[in-house]
Amino acid sequence: MGFGIDQILLLLATQLLALISPGPAIMAIMQQSFAHGRGVGLRFGLGLALAATLWAAFAFAGLSLVFAALPWLFTALKLLGAAYLIWMALQIWRGADRPVTAEGRKRLLGLPGGVLTNLANPKAALYFSAVFVTIFPDPLALCSQASILGLVLTLEVVVYTCFALIFTTQTAKALYLRAKSGIDRLCSAAIGALGLSLILNR
Repeated sequence: MGFGIDQILLLLATQLLALISPGPAIMAIMQQSFAHGRGVGLRFGLGLALAATLWAAFAFAGLSLVFAALPWLFTALKLLGAAYLIWMALQIWRGADRPVTAEGRKRLLGLPGGVLTNLANPKAALYFSAVFVTIFPDPLALCSQASILGLVLTLEVVVYTCFALIFTTQTAKALYLRAKSGIDRLCSAAIGALGLSLILNR
């Protein structure tokens, strides 16, 4: 079964609101872009988008049902994700007082860092499952699912690309250089808070 344009518009509006809401992903791409430049920020954003689309694909595949049947699997993924996010937060915190030039070795965290950051939160699969069931209550053909995943990926890439471009403007860079320590610690706290929430929220 297919879908209507009204459903697509609702999906895009819902996803756009979720993307622009301040959260750990935005904090992470902001810090990566500020600290390592436009290229790293763009790759980090692409990683975020790829991981989010993968969770959306898992939602179509019924991963939420697997989590319901095997709650230990969901718990294990949450703990692994929490460990990565807390590690990432600690690395950012430790580098908060270092000059930007001293952090060049972290450039490889661009694409893989973005993928791992969004894969670290298995609740994304539950989010997409809820959104898809609400907006597309009737079963969808595989070609329709693929089209929706393509739209999700496109929107994710566009939004995160815009963030990376904004955060690497001369004005933004100057702001970061003046307040690097505080900005890095704010980003670190937001990312670490998500990691802790994955451990504490059952």
